[in-house]
Formats: sequence, C-alpha cells, structure tokens
Amino acid sequence: MNISGTTPVDDPSYRYKMPVVYGKIEGRGNGIKTVIPNISEVSLSLHRNPGEVNKFFGCELGAQTTYNEKDDRAVINGSHTDAALQAMIHKYVEGFVLCPNCGLPETNYKIKNGCIYHKCAACGSKEMVDMGHKLCTYILAQDKKARKEKKKDKSDKKDKSDKKDKDDEKLKKKKKKKKSKDKDSDDDKKKDKKKKEKKKKDKKGKSSDQNEDEAKTTEVEEDDVSLTGVDDAGAMDLAVEGVQNFLKDNPDASAAEIAEVVVNQQMSSAVKSHDKVQIFIRAAITSSYFKEKQIEKYAPTVMKITLSNPIMERHLIAAVELICLEKPKNFPVILKQLYDEDALQEDIILEWAFDGRSEYTLKGVTEEKRSVLRGEAEPFIVWLQDDADSSGSESE
Repeated sequence: MNISGTTPVDDPSYRYKMPVVYGKIEGRGNGIKTVIPNISEVSLSLHRNPGEVNKFFGCELGAQTTYNEKDDRAVINGSHTDAALQAMIHKYVEGFVLCPNCGLPETNYKIKNGCIYHKCAACGSKEMVDMGHKLCTYILAQDKKARKEKKKDKSDKKDKSDKKDKDDEKLKKKKKKKKSKDKDSDDDKKKDKKKKEKKKKDKKGKSSDQNEDEAKTTEVEEDDVSLTGVDDAGAMDLAVEGVQNFLKDNPDASAAEIAEVVVNQQMSSAVKSHDKVQIFIRAAITSSYFKEKQIEKYAPTVMKITLSNPIMERHLIAAVELICLEKPKNFPVILKQLYDEDALQEDIILEWAFDGRSEYTLKGVTEEKRSVLRGEAEPFIVWLQDDADSSGSESE
C-alpha cells in the first residue's frame, strides 16, 4: 500500500510503498498480547527503527510494549485489531516520517539542542517534530545510547592498537638482541681479516700507499658533489622513495617500525621535522587507497608520527591536499576515513575548513586548487558541524 499519513494517497503511480500491518493474537485473559510478525518489513519501508515503531504503538494505545532485536519479535500487551494497528501506523507516518514541507517520506532525524528535526532529502527543509509526543523521549534516549556505543568502539580500537604496538616493540627488541649477538661475532671475524690485510699492506711499497690515498681523495670529492647537488624537493623525493621501498619489502612491519623508518629518512634528507608526515602520506597512500584499505592499515602509523599534536594534524591535512590535487573527489573520503580511525580530530578539521590558506598549506597547492578541495569537503564539514552541535547540546 502507499505510504501515507492520516490523509490517504490514491495516486496509482506513487512510488513510496509499505506492507500492510497485521497482528497475531497470543495468550488469553490477563496475559493476552498482540505480536506483529512483519514489524521489520514495515519499519524498513519507512526507514525507521523497528523498536521505535513498536514503541509508538504503546504510546498511542496506552499499552506496554517489548521488542527483541535478536529474535525480531515485537509485542504489544492486550488484544488489538489489524485496523487499529494500521490506523496507528498512518498516524506515526504523519508525525514522524513525512516531511512537513513537501509531504514525502524522505526524512531522517537530526538532533540538536535536545530537539528532533526532520531533515528532508527531497526538498532540503529542516522542520521540528512534535516534541510534546511521548515517543520523542524514546528517540532521544536511543540516540544518546548510540553515541555512547560509538565512543566506546573508538576507545576499544585505540586500546587494541596500543596493545599491538607494545607487542610489536617487544618482538622488535628480541630481534635487535639477536642481531646484536650476530653482529658481535661478525665484528670479530672482520677484525681478524683486517689484521691480515694490514700485514699485507705493510709489505707493499710507498707507491701503493700514495695510489690508495689518491683514490680515497677522489671518492670523497665525488661524495661532496652529490651531497651539495641535492635541493629540498629532491631530498623530499628521496625520502619518499626510501619509505616506499621499506613498505614494499616489509609489508607486515608494525606501526612503530614504519614510523622509525620515516623519522630516519626525514633526518637523513635534512628536511624539516614536520615534513615527516608528508613523506609518509606520499609514500603510503596510493590511488588504490580505498580498494586496499590503506587508511585503515596505516592509521596507527599516522598517529605514531603526529602524536595527536594539533600542529602535526594540520600538516597531515596539508599532505592529503597535495596528493588529492589530481582527483579532488578523493579528498573528503580520505579525511572522513582518517577521522573515523581517530587519526584526525574533529576540531582540527573544522579549524582547517574556516582558516583559508595558511602557513600549513603547501606551495604546490594554489588558492584555486584549495578552493576546489574545500568545495568537495563541504558536505563532510556540514555533517561535522551538525554532529558537534548535537554533542554540545547533550553535554549541556
């Protein structure tokens, strides 16, 4: 049947459909109850939670309700006819599903300052629901519960990541001890070999010593030329290449090991300390980042490098801007994934969004290109603002 409120929709071409609600009476006497077998199908067609729909029945009929998510079983105390249940559904659709502006069932809830709004995907309007209805208390409670679970999941992910890093560090220390022992034995062999070579050299004439000195001098001069001929851009490229080679040869390396290699490459290339985040992003994030789940894989390494420092996180966004110049549509996707993995904080992203071009923006990112990236990220920024406003209202 057509999805409609208290006023029926008779249009045969109306594309919004829902199944007819029906109940099944169980028990008798004081224990009589009505079970709704197709509660999930009804709620799915309305894009709402089955528990919420079932709770509405209880609010309107003045009866106690229960919904078991595991068994998908919705129960209303008392005996209720199919006609009464269907009338309640139309009333629910009128108040909590249809857009007050265009009348289409294309709405989602937006909660702000303790109030529930209809956010319509069809016409874009944002209208408040009837906050005097008892169901609003249930909706707000469920939203609060969902936010707590989301925070708990993020916290659990972080704890697991920290535990894994500790285990990796222990394993690394064991490997270092073993390598140290092997190195000591190799050093002893090398010393013996050098002593023998020295004796042979002493037997040779002064001419051979002079030739050797000349060869050494030439070698030093060649090294000096190569070092002075490297500019900042070339040094950065060499550092990126070094990290790429390490990632290729060590696909199972831990976050701590990768971060150590990045720092070593940054220091040996003589680029600035904050450039290490750019080195890693350019080396690790490729065009197939989404398919290969690279953000999820390397988020712990990013956090090791930035240490959740606000300044380093701004440099992280700048690095992401640089790698997305060719495909700006990838920019908000990467930002969202870094945010979901706790590698980027909400306030840092919002700060970037409203700062405009700043000292963090890299030279290769022109004002025009940055505007394009900012435009692509606009829906994500709006979502973050709404989420921040909603969280602020709950804390109040």
